[in-house]
Amino acid sequence: MSVKLDRFTWIVIVIVVALLAAAVITVSLTQGRGAGGTDYVEDGTPGAAVFNAFTALQKGDLYAARNQYSARVLEDIAEQNWDPFAGRGADTTARRLRIVEVETDPADENRALVTFVQDTYSQGGLFGGGNTWSRRGVVEVVREEGEWKINAQEFFY
Repeated sequence: MSVKLDRFTWIVIVIVVALLAAAVITVSLTQGRGAGGTDYVEDGTPGAAVFNAFTALQKGDLYAARNQYSARVLEDIAEQNWDPFAGRGADTTARRLRIVEVETDPADENRALVTFVQDTYSQGGLFGGGNTWSRRGVVEVVREEGEWKINAQEFFY
């Protein structure tokens, strides 16, 4: 008993296979990041400082990353004789940062806590499969000279 497929069925099969191939090629070339990359957020919120620091470190823009941290954090790392920005290039690991909550301190309007989730994607495994894992964190941000700055040693490793 032989199954014979009509012309319409073959057209549907070819279209589905072409769409799957295009999806696999796109994800492989962009490593799941999307074609346009990630831009900085310019809305002046506490969460923007955290998102922009993460984005700058992903891009290897160490000047922009350093500008997202408070003077206290920059002094602390200088005193420790340790520079987490030195020798750090663009991070090619597929990662995504999600800001899940921003809580402004009711007692001090110049202080807030930003809760984020950092998703990391790895490739490999059987048939090119991979793993995804997430890390949840909370950082304090403070307003310095009218701009929100990260007030903790969180460098999104």
